[in-house]
Parts: sequence; structure tokens; C-alpha cells
Amino acid sequence: MSASPPANLDRSGGGGAPNGNIDTAVRRLEQEAKEAMSFGQRCARDVTEEFAAVAGQLKPGQLVKDEYFTLFEAVGALEIMDPKMDSGYVPANDSFNADFDVCRGLEATEVLWIMDELLCLEIAWHEGYPLSQTIFTSLHVDRLLSPDNRPPYTFPYGDSPGPNLTVQHQLVHKVLRAYCVALVKSIQASLLIIQSQNFYEEEDFVTHLFGRDLLEKIQPGQAAEALEDALKCVMSAHLPSEISDALESRLWFRRNYLAVLLAETNEWSGLTAQIEKVNKSHLLVKPIPEAFSEKVQRQLATSTPPRPQLQMSWQGAVESWTRLLSDVAEADRLTMFWVCQSPHCLQRAMWAFAYREPQPGTFARAYLQDKLFGSDRVTEDMSHFDLLLADLRDLVLAGDQLAALESFQVEVPSDPRHLCSRHIESFMDRAFEEYLNIYRMVCQNRCRIRRTFTQAIPILDSLETIAMQTDEEIHRITPQKTLTSAKGTADRLNPLTNWTQYYKIFTMARSIQLGFETEIYLPEELCTMHWLLNVFCQSQCDRLEHIERFLFDRMKTLTQARDSRYVVETLASQDWIKSLRHLWETNRLLSLALYRFYGMLMASGVIRPPTRDYANEQLLWDARMKSYLTIVDDPIPSLQEFKRASSEIKDLNSTCADVNNNIKQARQHLAEMKQMTPQQAKFVGTEEQWKREMKQLETTCVATAVQTSQLLKLAEKRGGEEAANADGGLNHLIEAVIPDPSKRYHLWWVVPILKERK
Repeated sequence: MSASPPANLDRSGGGGAPNGNIDTAVRRLEQEAKEAMSFGQRCARDVTEEFAAVAGQLKPGQLVKDEYFTLFEAVGALEIMDPKMDSGYVPANDSFNADFDVCRGLEATEVLWIMDELLCLEIAWHEGYPLSQTIFTSLHVDRLLSPDNRPPYTFPYGDSPGPNLTVQHQLVHKVLRAYCVALVKSIQASLLIIQSQNFYEEEDFVTHLFGRDLLEKIQPGQAAEALEDALKCVMSAHLPSEISDALESRLWFRRNYLAVLLAETNEWSGLTAQIEKVNKSHLLVKPIPEAFSEKVQRQLATSTPPRPQLQMSWQGAVESWTRLLSDVAEADRLTMFWVCQSPHCLQRAMWAFAYREPQPGTFARAYLQDKLFGSDRVTEDMSHFDLLLADLRDLVLAGDQLAALESFQVEVPSDPRHLCSRHIESFMDRAFEEYLNIYRMVCQNRCRIRRTFTQAIPILDSLETIAMQTDEEIHRITPQKTLTSAKGTADRLNPLTNWTQYYKIFTMARSIQLGFETEIYLPEELCTMHWLLNVFCQSQCDRLEHIERFLFDRMKTLTQARDSRYVVETLASQDWIKSLRHLWETNRLLSLALYRFYGMLMASGVIRPPTRDYANEQLLWDARMKSYLTIVDDPIPSLQEFKRASSEIKDLNSTCADVNNNIKQARQHLAEMKQMTPQQAKFVGTEEQWKREMKQLETTCVATAVQTSQLLKLAEKRGGEEAANADGGLNHLIEAVIPDPSKRYHLWWVVPILKERK
């Protein structure tokens, strides 16, 4: 701004204006110009010492608040010019962009290192780190994805390099470019699989692209062709054989990995051998770290603070790649034809996959979901509807025409089979989504499995009401047979109601067991939750016994009619119900034993709840049972019922004897289960996991018996049973240690370790 008056300004007062007014205006303009110019020339003053002196006068805990200092200003004060918060901050003597020239030629060993570093960063992205911190830190990838880059997406800013390239330039502009393009398309294919299935953003996986397109103008087939051209380039470059083999192994891995992601092949297991081949040649690489920079984040569209470039060891990356490929290959194996033919074999396979050690990552879990729910069929000859119908038939309707496929094909409106099948179809339509969620829920991280199970409980409870109504309609059309129960009452099977109740109780019991695994219960709550688990298991055992009685009666009728097809179906169902009964009896007895054991520890003062001055027993109970309080049909027991049951736990010797008796019976049921074949107990495809689980349950039983003996031994040092029964009789002598999940014999069974206090 100029401080002098305009050239055409007449100071003599032309036009009749007084000369003084013009001088006044000129002086005012000059003053405003000076003020405007001085605004940008203010000097910064260090107020650190003054601020510290003033802050020292404040009392501990005293706050000073400016009513006009807004949240926006507070966040701005933290972010601007703070290198940990301001992505645009450039330190002194530093450049805004990275100085590395992505167009220059590189030695083959340097290209090998860049490829291996990209493999490290890609697997880190699969493990939950954002692209801005991993793949996007590559300056070569950043150049390809730059908004000002256009097809064919080359590294140079100007024209593409001419045909006369040196070997070093060919390695960059043909080999490394093809590898980076295929890498970007691999990321795109992985994202498509993950985002098409159930997962939790940020919690499981970061899908944010930070405003970059993943080479949308290049098709995956073009990326594959570029890799093949790169292979030809390597073979014609006359490089040393070990260098040439190393480059080819990485290009072939990228080509085959992209092919399986695009479902062109299904050879996931073969990729493990290829990653091992890549690993053997890693010693040939020559690091060139300047090819990666965290400065790229300054160009990305993000509202998050800048994050340092991730550093991942090569051996850690190889182990993670091997684990990922193994998990995906296992997902293929667990969804093979013979497993998917049985809904219960498939359910067990889903749990076996979820409990692989370590837990499979997000991509592997999404891949398994895609295998099962990517289309409308589980296998070529089994739709999701058939899977649900097979579940009904195996559990409650084996050998019954209500669940026979031919009954659903009857089109005569007056035929009872047609009328009944329409009602069953209507029920299945209502149950369909929640039934498929039984499989989907297991494909989440452990905390989410428990949470989604608790959210499914009221849905299954409302479905039970629909099942009751449907059973009544079926009974009205075709009166169902009644049998006399052990209590002397006449009972009907009510197949749909019992099927729904089975899965509702199954979900409730699993939610408690997952609560033990995720350690959401306090030590003083373990007694309560084991008791509630015992109640659920007892209900399940009674239900299975009810179904089994009708199954035996149906078997007699089928044997007399000599219907071989239904006889085989019913026999298979009998074996399955028998295995289920043994399993739930084992769970019931083990939970009963641990409930009594924890009850004894509570009664003797070894485990004591903390002092809560404002706590109320009923409110604490309601807070813990919140997930189950909305149940309308078969509501959970009340606090008074639990207190009546726990009041029986007083005598140390008799309680320990009961615990040992429970453990003995549980081991008998385990012995029966171990004699069953994979077809009978429906663990086809998961034989190894079944054996391991049986061993874990047996070891848990032994550990409970050992700790019970330890309790008796330590109590004798205190003076016997009388001291143990007194309030706090054993708390000064015995310490109960709740083991972490990693130190338990089984994740779902919490056996405390008793130690003598020193």
C-alpha cells in the first residue's frame, strides 16, 4: 500500500473543497497504511518463564478458565505448529516434500529392498495400521496415485521415458512400476472383500483411502499383464542369476496373490512356499530408506494427526504373511463340501476357525464370510434355506414329514403337508437372518462376538413367541402326538419352539463363557455367573432329553413301517442328540462344581467383594444381568433364587465332596464323548480341534479337583472346618489367584489357583 497521495488529487482545493479536508484525508490514509504494515511486523516474545511463574502461584487442582476461550481455539492452539498435531508443519531447514527422485534408475538390489519393504507395510496394513502410515509412505506408490498423474500412471512428471532405457531405469519404470500397480490392485481387491462383509471400522480394520483413488482406470487384468512384461524384462536384463531369481520370485508372488484375491485360482496354500522363497533371497537386498517418507501425509486428505512411518522387521512380516495365508487356506478347508453338508459341522468349523492361535485377522475372517455368504448358496447343491431346514431336521424333526423336502413341493392347497410347510416356511423367513448371524457372529473379534451374542438374545426371545404360534397352527392342522413326561404330564414336541429355545439358551450360555474369556467379571461375580451358567446348561439338558424322548418314539414307528431312509436319518439324529446331551451335561457339572468351589471361597472369606457404601444388592444384580432381563419367555432366575441356592454352601468338607463328585461325573460324560465318531458328534473337518478341546476340558476337571484338595489341605492348617466356616476364617491363610486367559487350561473355564499366604 502506498502512503503518498494519488497523483490526480488536487491539493489546491479544486472543485471548491477546502484544502484542510484533503490534508486530513491524506494523513488518515497514511496512518491506516502504517497500522496495516506494522501488523505483519510484530515480533514474537517468549513468555515461557512468565507463564511458569504465574502457573506456580496456582494451588494444586485449581483451574483457570477463560469464558471466551472456545474448544475450537483450544484445539487450534494444540495443532498449529505442533509437529505431533500439525501435518503441514515444516521444521526449519527442511523441505515440504521429500527430495527423493522416483524417476531415477536404481540398482536391482535396491529394487529388491523396496519390494520387500512394501511387503512389510502391506501386511502391517492387514494388521490394522492405516495406509497413510504404511503403503502410502512409499514415494513410488505416492507418485502413481498422485492426483496429477494420469493413465498409464507412470513415475515421470513429464513425458514417458523413451525406448532407450538403461537397465537401472528399466528396473524402475517397468519392473518396480508393475509391482506397485499390482500392489495397489491387491489392496483394492482386499478392501472389496472386507467391506462386503461384517467388520468394525477402526476397531478391526482401517479402510480410509485419504482422498486417493486406487488406479481406477487400470483393470486387474492390465496389472497382471504388466507383471508378465516385468518378468520378461528381468529375464532379458542379463542380471546375475541370484538377483534375477529374487526379482522373479517377488513378481510371481505378487501375480499369484492378485490372482487368488480376484478368485481366478484357489491356490492359497501354494503362496506359503512362494513367500518362503522370497524370504531366502532377502539377504541380497540393499536398503534405500529415502524411497519412503512420512512427508507424504502432508498431501493426503486426513483430519488425523500425522503418524510416524511404521517400521516392521522382515522376519516379523514373513511370519505375519505365513499366518495370513495359512488362515485363508484353513478357511477354504473348513468350508469344503463334506463340512457344509451339515449345519452343525459347519458351526463347529466356524468356532474352530475363530479359535485358531493366534486369532485370524480381519481379512481372513471376511474371506470366510465371503465363502459362505458371498452368494445365495453355501455349496453348489445347498442354499441357505436348505441349511436352515437341515438344522431343523437334525435337531427336532428327523424322520418327520414336516421337514421332508417333498412336503415343501406339494402344491395341493387342501393337503395338510402343503398347509404345514407354508407355516414352517413363514417361520423360517422370520428366523432366516438371525440364523445366519449364528455363523456370522463368530467371524468377529472376541469382544464383538460376546456383544453381538447378548444383542441377539432378545431377538431370539421374540422369535420364540412366533415359534409357539406356528407350532399351534401346525397342531391345529395335523394334531401332534403327546407323550407322558417324568412328571406325569402330557407333553407335545413343539419342534419349532424347542429349536428356537435351544439356540436362545445356546447364545445365553456362550455369552457367559465369552465373558469369562474376555474377563468382564469381577472375582466376586464368578460364583454368580457359574451358577447362572449351570442354570442355562440344566435347561438345555432338560430340553434335549425332551427331544430325545420323542425321537425314540418316532424311531419305533419308523421301524415298524420299515422306512429305511427315515430310519437312517433318525438314527443319525439320535447320535447327534446324544453327543449334545453329553456335552451340555459336562458343561452343567463343571459349572456346578466351580459355582460350589467359588461359593466356598466366598463363604470362607478367601474372595471378598469390595466395600461399596452406596451399593444395593438388587441394583448390582440388575446391572450384571442387564443382557438377560428383557427375556419374556423363560425369564432368568432372580436374586432371591440365587441367594437361596448359595445359602446351602456352608460345610467345607461336604461342599468339597460335592465338587469332587461333580468332576467325577463330568469326566464320565467326557469319556462317552471321546468314543463318538466325527459323523456321530458332527465334528467332520475339525477332528484335531475336537481332540484338543476334549483334552482341555479333561485337564480343567483335573485342575478343579486338585484345587479342591488344596483348599482342604490349607484349611487344616487353620484349625479345621470350624475356623473355615467363620467369617474370614481362611482369608489370612489362603490367597486365590484368578489366572489370565492365556494361563488357563480352557479359555472358558476359570479355575482359581490357591496359594498359602506368607
